[in-house]
Amino acid sequence: MNLTEEQKQDIERLSALGYLPVDIAILIKVPVSVFISEFENENSEIYYHFRRGEIQVRANADMELMKLAEGGNLTAIQILHKQEKEKRRKKLLYNLEI
Repeated sequence: MNLTEEQKQDIERLSALGYLPVDIAILIKVPVSVFISEFENENSEIYYHFRRGEIQVRANADMELMKLAEGGNLTAIQILHKQEKEKRRKKLLYNLEI
């Protein structure tokens, strides 16, 4: 599927905001069945831009939080510590499932 640059950006922004793939398809005027089929293919542009949007919003928030923590903000330090513990737990669970 050939997406315009505007559609790629919209997919990233909308997925970052938590929109479902079916809703994004409707908003960017792509047939839902085509969008979902492409979304389910991990090698497709749609999957890539959807995941990029999800990841980018978390990464941006985490980087801002890190700046606050580096500046000595105790709440930010506590949040980062809690997130790190959760990430380690998930990694451990993932490794046990392999």
